[in-house]
Amino acid sequence: MSRSLTIAAVLVTSALSYAGAALADEYKNVYIAPGLISLQGPETRETGIDGSDIGAGVALGLPFTERLNLELLIGRADQDYDLPGGRGSDEAEVLWADLMYEVGGGNGWQPFVLFGAGRTNYNFDSVRSELKDTAFNGGFGIMRQLGERFAIRGDVRAVHSRKEGGVDPFAFIGLTAFLGERTPPPPPDTDGDGVPDADDRCPNTPPGTAVGADGCELDSDGDGVVDSADACPGTPAGVAVDSRGCPLDSDGDGVPDYKDACPDTPRGVQVDERGCPPELNETVTIDLNLEFDIDSSQLRSAHYGQIRDVIDFMKQFPNTNAVIEGHTDNTGSERYNQGLSERRALSVRNYLESEGGIAGNRLSHVGYGESKPIDTNDTAEGRQHNRRVSAQVSTK
Repeated sequence: MSRSLTIAAVLVTSALSYAGAALADEYKNVYIAPGLISLQGPETRETGIDGSDIGAGVALGLPFTERLNLELLIGRADQDYDLPGGRGSDEAEVLWADLMYEVGGGNGWQPFVLFGAGRTNYNFDSVRSELKDTAFNGGFGIMRQLGERFAIRGDVRAVHSRKEGGVDPFAFIGLTAFLGERTPPPPPDTDGDGVPDADDRCPNTPPGTAVGADGCELDSDGDGVVDSADACPGTPAGVAVDSRGCPLDSDGDGVPDYKDACPDTPRGVQVDERGCPPELNETVTIDLNLEFDIDSSQLRSAHYGQIRDVIDFMKQFPNTNAVIEGHTDNTGSERYNQGLSERRALSVRNYLESEGGIAGNRLSHVGYGESKPIDTNDTAEGRQHNRRVSAQVSTK
């Protein structure tokens, strides 16, 4: 064996030792591929003699990534042929390092391309004795899987000699044996969320979205609204939420239903932290300075602002009732004034119900005629004060 091949054998032995130590780690696809080589050297090209050097070689592959391998190839080929003056014999020795890139494939077929450089030694009997040269090579090939640990592969390359120039053909065919555990290709994951398509219930999740084991976007509080759309991400378990992921607030008082002790509070009523309106602990009298015309119970437009005060108060305290009281001055008979006071109270009550939205069962009315004056009936101003309506609001 020549000195070059001896060195090559040492290198291959060292690489195999390194590969064996690495098999338990990332180098799961380390392989060795013994086979046949065919190399046409420059002597054959220069003399015009047909034929190529046929010999044996072995390739060692060390993966860098899932598809990229570093491949070392050593080989030797001998060729004997007839010359006009007798028989000729050439010997070729190669020691190449190549990068091999797998370009896809399927159903057990794996195409690849490779290129690299190395040392090529020629020993000639015909024209000269020896040529040591750096050669560059590149080509393509295909590998066919044969079970889990074996494959057959072949490739063809073009070889360029730095000293001699020109391009010579090269071919290699061999049986590949994978020395470590074969790493199966990852299962398809179309949306790239880390969950294989077979287990992914949400196969079109946008890139970068955090997902659970089912491949669907996370819903940390389990309310049915994903985190990216959840305006209230800390909702307690079991609480009904709206489309924003926030607890329902059916009466719109700012207190969610699951905390609301008074879930039917009318709209616009201020509530406490329990969702309940304030309690009215005493009867409140709201005097309405409604200036009725003499002998009239017809409301004027100027009355509506004062009546609105009663409406707002009763809505603020929805658990209250109101008694609308009507009064007159002493003009006319007592019996007539009694009826007039009742009609005045009724006109206010009707307005509270029809225009103010106060439920009729919360309202009642009474007339006191001229019996409860608040001013003298001896003056026009005093009599005007006595022609009045008041609202007695209480929780009773």
